[in-house]
Amino acid sequence: MNLDTTYHFVGIKGSGMSALALILHEEGYKVQGSDVAKYFFTQQSLDINNIPTFEFNAENITEGLTIIAGNAFPDTHEEIVRANELGLDVIRYHDFIGNKIVNHTSVAVTGSHGKTTTTGLLSHVVSNIEDTSYLIGDGTGHGVSEADYFVLEACEYRRHFLAYKADYAIITNIDFDHPDYYKSIEDVAEAF
Repeated sequence: MNLDTTYHFVGIKGSGMSALALILHEEGYKVQGSDVAKYFFTQQSLDINNIPTFEFNAENITEGLTIIAGNAFPDTHEEIVRANELGLDVIRYHDFIGNKIVNHTSVAVTGSHGKTTTTGLLSHVVSNIEDTSYLIGDGTGHGVSEADYFVLEACEYRRHFLAYKADYAIITNIDFDHPDYYKSIEDVAEAF
């Protein structure tokens, strides 16, 4: 990771994206992002921490940025297109997380139901014992620059959680979820 760059989040109001932005901000990195104008609850912590947020616009993308692209946005998104034109690093959210956790003892919480609650409880317990960074799927993120531990919610959608090589995994349950992507319960079980 680079303290000399500004991390620009394409889709910063997403629950995982806003949490990651808060983590990087608390660790001392320069952070900004863009999203739609509509207010989302995940925006509250970004505003409290004075993290700059802009409406989507290709002009937001300038030299010297590192782009973290939310998984909801295709490569044809105007800001991602502009970043590629400028030759900037564009890193998908799940890949960025996968790279970030390798320097920690990491615990990934996944499952078809109960991920957010379980991650929240685990984050609370572990962070009261040891310095811990955590990312919860409700938009909650906390970064400790010298933390040994990282607790994260790992979403199974489109098999993005396979980018995480966590030291430990908690699987709350397996159910046939995300039928727009998974073909069957067996397909879901195979991913887990």
